[in-house]
Amino acid sequence: MKQRMMKAGILLLGLMIVFTMISRTAYNISTAQVSTKKPEPQTFTPDVSARGTVVGREEIAVSTVESLRVGSVHVMEGQAVEAGQILFEVDQQDLMEKMKEKQQELYSLDLQIRGAAESAAISEKSRQLTLSQVQEDYNRTAARENETVNAALAELQQAQEAYQNFIAGSGTGAGQAASGQSGAGRMDFGQPVGQTDSIEQGGGQTGAGQPDSGQPDIGQPDSGQPDIGQPDFSQPDIGQMDQDQSGFDQMASGQTAEGLLAVIQEKQAAYDQAVKNRDESLYQAQKALDSANLETAKDYSVEQSQITRGQKEEEIARLQALINTQGQVAAPAKGMVTEVGIKAGSTTTGGGDILLSDLSGGASLTVTFPEEMRKYIREGTQAVVTAENPLPGQQAATERVTIQTIADSGISGNGTYGMETGAASEAQSGSSFTVTVHVSSDHFSAGESAALKVEAQVSDYAACVPTEALHLMSGNQYYVNVAEKKSTILGEEWVVRQVSVELLEKNEKYAAVEGISSEQEVVTESSRTLEEGSRVKVNHEMD
Repeated sequence: MKQRMMKAGILLLGLMIVFTMISRTAYNISTAQVSTKKPEPQTFTPDVSARGTVVGREEIAVSTVESLRVGSVHVMEGQAVEAGQILFEVDQQDLMEKMKEKQQELYSLDLQIRGAAESAAISEKSRQLTLSQVQEDYNRTAARENETVNAALAELQQAQEAYQNFIAGSGTGAGQAASGQSGAGRMDFGQPVGQTDSIEQGGGQTGAGQPDSGQPDIGQPDSGQPDIGQPDFSQPDIGQMDQDQSGFDQMASGQTAEGLLAVIQEKQAAYDQAVKNRDESLYQAQKALDSANLETAKDYSVEQSQITRGQKEEEIARLQALINTQGQVAAPAKGMVTEVGIKAGSTTTGGGDILLSDLSGGASLTVTFPEEMRKYIREGTQAVVTAENPLPGQQAATERVTIQTIADSGISGNGTYGMETGAASEAQSGSSFTVTVHVSSDHFSAGESAALKVEAQVSDYAACVPTEALHLMSGNQYYVNVAEKKSTILGEEWVVRQVSVELLEKNEKYAAVEGISSEQEVVTESSRTLEEGSRVKVNHEMD
């Protein structure tokens, strides 16, 4: 019996040992192996540097006459050139054909200008001739119509005089008889073209009289026209008057007062019609004269052709200057070729066929930094520029400079920064900015590579952890894994707690953070991914 109990006890102890070993193995397998390190103070001396290419401060567009075929190009982008160095050549045959074409265009313009000038002169001569003819027509119309009016006026005056003579020769009785006629009234012979009034009993002879003031001014044309004269109411043609008067006297010897009055009214109507006809004729003649006097629209075709001619002459002068250099286009100043917009067989644009960075006004260096370097760089910050590829046997040129311009670029940097590889990758994926400094063209050549190193301020930080201990949560939020001891039913165990920290600065090895103490154990290495509350086994602790 005792032997059986001993065997059972030994078996149970063996099972317990086996299960303990299995449990311990399972625990070890499920528990992450980590290395920890406490935060420690560090001094940061950031390496704020980047590389770039030296260029001129100004850019020159080198071009020639447009639409010329390029024969050959002698430079490439990034090449340094001296003033007067040949950049490219145009095809000379094409150049001569272009010159001939422009000369023909100039000759054609000269013919157009000459023809337009002759046409303008003929047009003006024709206009002056038409004006002269219309003026002559007006004067002749005025003379003819005035003659008609004067003749009608003379007949009217003679009829009035015959009537007055009849009244005077008939005596008082005749006058009374005449005045008694129904509707005859009394005629005012002093107004031959006015209204008829009743005749005064025994009225005397009044003479020819003047035109009624109610009639239009029939003697004067518009301002600027020759004086065509007034009808001469007081001095009619004496010979005609005598001849007509004898006729009237013969007629009056067999006429009554009523008949003579009817003759006067007929002559009055004829006179009024003559005046009306004259006014209408002069109105129409005046309209024709006004139309002939109108200024015609000025023709500016000659002036426009003269402007075009001047442009053609300038083109020919540029072509001739290019012919004089055998079609060669040279650099106007010392500098570096920044862009070549032509090639052999293409045509010139007349704009920037080749862009040249001009060193005559000094040189500049532009480099690109990641955004996180901005805190070290301000306008006016001191820096040092060093040439990277000096000639054999020569010392690399260096120059102390002041940062002139800082501008956003929106692209990742291309310089070498004082950062670890992971941080540099993060910087390149984000935004960036450019820094420009002025350098002496005596020390640096166009197209030369140079490094810009900014003299950044040294900083001391109390809590720094290895960069591999820092983890990105989201955006600009970071955290570290801290290993802490925790009491459990199996005793004390190490568990992980994720602590949020603020990144102050980072270099190749260390990250300065805020949010942890110098006594905490920060996980620097782990055999597996850790989460909040994960149990870990700390293999060793480093002070």
